[in-house]
Amino acid sequence: MKIAILHEMLIKFGGAEKVVEKLLQIFPKADLFTLIYDETKLWESFPKERIHPQVYDLKTQKIYKLFKNQRFCLPFMASSVESLDFSKYDLVIASSSWFAHGAITKPETQFIAYYHSPARYMWDWTNEYKKDIWWDSWIKWFILNKLFLKLRQWDYIASNRVDTIIANSENTAWRIQKYYRKDSHILYPPVEVKRFQSLREQKTNYKNYYIIISALTEFKKIEIAIEAFNKMPETNLLVVWSGNYKTDLENKVKISNIDFAGAKYWDELVALVQSSKGLIFPGEEDFWIVPIEVMAAGKPVFAYRWWGLLETVSEWITWEFFSEKDWSDFIENFLKFDINNWNKVYSPEKCRKQAEKFSEDIFEKWLKNLIK
Repeated sequence: MKIAILHEMLIKFGGAEKVVEKLLQIFPKADLFTLIYDETKLWESFPKERIHPQVYDLKTQKIYKLFKNQRFCLPFMASSVESLDFSKYDLVIASSSWFAHGAITKPETQFIAYYHSPARYMWDWTNEYKKDIWWDSWIKWFILNKLFLKLRQWDYIASNRVDTIIANSENTAWRIQKYYRKDSHILYPPVEVKRFQSLREQKTNYKNYYIIISALTEFKKIEIAIEAFNKMPETNLLVVWSGNYKTDLENKVKISNIDFAGAKYWDELVALVQSSKGLIFPGEEDFWIVPIEVMAAGKPVFAYRWWGLLETVSEWITWEFFSEKDWSDFIENFLKFDINNWNKVYSPEKCRKQAEKFSEDIFEKWLKNLIK
């Protein structure tokens, strides 16, 4: 069987890219396609020779190579994915958050789409996306409003090209039904549970800290945690990762208990998680791999009570929540969480056991059975 794996962008290593990496382990002879590839950032996980030659002729790849900014590629993503030739393949698996589900395949080719989410900037996060790209002039308003309208129409039509739909969570399945009117199978993403369970001897330069691991964009609401920790000088916060919003977030720091560590990978990231007191996340996610990785390290999680996160938790055993949409109860509930944490209410063993429900082995077995 000749297999192709397609992912929108390989320019950072996040949860979606971990799924792609696992797919390539399951199907080592598969060809890898993407619309944008950055060798300087992902050469170790996805070396240049692993990328199919068609990718380098795409308009999106040429634009990204010129400007190093994926936003300039947005108007050309749909036409680029449609230009890829999958006529020689028996099976195409799309890892899709934006455009990958829009690939065109022959009638006899089985097309599976694994949805991390329907494109959030086209649907329910449109206004946040406008702010994130400096939606500050009538020219942008006029051009992007028309573009978003056309992209939503294209996105809905493209969803009909898929033979089998897999959602990464119940929440994503609900959103697929809402926007595309499609049913889907549910398969949680593979989590490197064993990697985070294995103790790392590597030392860190940080002490007694809670950790945030997230792309630093306005969507993620990291500023809520920073503003809260500004009022709790006795508690330390370490923010891991990078993004366009980093400078704005750094400017919100008022005292010395908040540090930014930049992007961290592999054993260095595992060491930071294992040395932390637990994870903080104030935003919304459909399904988020990071909390499961943190639980695999035996650490508890404090987060916003949101549907996608509720699927992975054992409340009061591995997690605590704040609930108000205006974040007014963040500090009150965090202080309770912190006291419980010091008193060892959240058992490391129970955290690890909860994480094992989302292991790579379960993902691989379920996917192979579906394809058979």
